[in-house]
Amino acid sequence: METPNAIDAYFSSYPKFNYDRNIAAWEEYHRMVQFFRWERDEKREKIARRCFRVAIVKHFAEFVSAMLDIGHVPQTVKSCKEAIEKAHVNIMDFIDSGRTGHPVPKFESVNKLRRYTIKTGKIFPKKEAKKSSLLRYLLRRIFV
Repeated sequence: METPNAIDAYFSSYPKFNYDRNIAAWEEYHRMVQFFRWERDEKREKIARRCFRVAIVKHFAEFVSAMLDIGHVPQTVKSCKEAIEKAHVNIMDFIDSGRTGHPVPKFESVNKLRRYTIKTGKIFPKKEAKKSSLLRYLLRRIFV
């Protein structure tokens, strides 16, 4: 059984709802809204949605912290960005780790990351990375 995360904790605050963690989070949220027969934008639904959005952000921070082995879960968007910017990882390894389950290799410096990236040819397209709100913080200057 997987360790509970922020999204699991959110749904556990609604014990009458039969939460299934194998279903996409937003899909489960909408199923829960239907279960409780809440109307969109009624007070209970707005509060539940706001709390759910907070849980999603917390879960994302937990996920990124685990993937990058940051050691602590950043509590704010700013601290999450700062932690990501301090991590020297190859973006392709970061993406593949979610698919393969292999840990993301971490490098002590940009120079060591640069040598590894050039040697392996694992180069993520800079233009596309800049379009991503997360990946742009993992970008490092590889070709100087």
